Amino acid sequence: MKLQDLTIDQFQRIGAIEFSSVLGDYDKRIGVVSIVDGADVSLVREMPAKAVLKRYKAIVSEWNALPALGYKRKFKAGGKWWIPTVFTDELTAGQLIELMDINTTDEKQLLQNLHRIMATLSKEGGLFGLFPKKYDGAAHAERAELMKKHAKVGDVWGVVSFFLIRCHLRNEGGGVSELRPADS
Repeated sequence: MKLQDLTIDQFQRIGAIEFSSVLGDYDKRIGVVSIVDGADVSLVREMPAKAVLKRYKAIVSEWNALPALGYKRKFKAGGKWWIPTVFTDELTAGQLIELMDINTTDEKQLLQNLHRIMATLSKEGGLFGLFPKKYDGAAHAERAELMKKHAKVGDVWGVVSFFLIRCHLRNEGGGVSELRPADS
């Protein structure tokens, strides 16, 4: 499986593994390979160390290519069409308040809040993703959970990246940097 085909939830679990100060390099590799390949950890542990390292390095390469993913004007998640916006002047006051509550300058926090950011930036679309419905702030938590479980990284990464660039957060030290492989 490719990184862009993972759900936000799977992607966040990879981030939690990579940012862990408790796990050793080999355990991190096993965890990441297990999530991306959809294999049980016990099966990955039985693989030769060279095979795990090779697969892990391929995943790191994909991670570093994520910034090249394009902005999608609409995407499907949880059986619904979603229309994201990245321009703050198109957001409602409720959406802006939701965004202000999220720390987007810390890489770890940004990754762990990816579903909340997408829930804030996206409005449900009507038939075939056309004509966005009115933003419903009361349904934010439900939308965030739907994004976490069903939205694919390939569908949302370009939107989040574009939004962060648009807000100049990357220039202030925010945004997601490159993942560096654990020592070989």
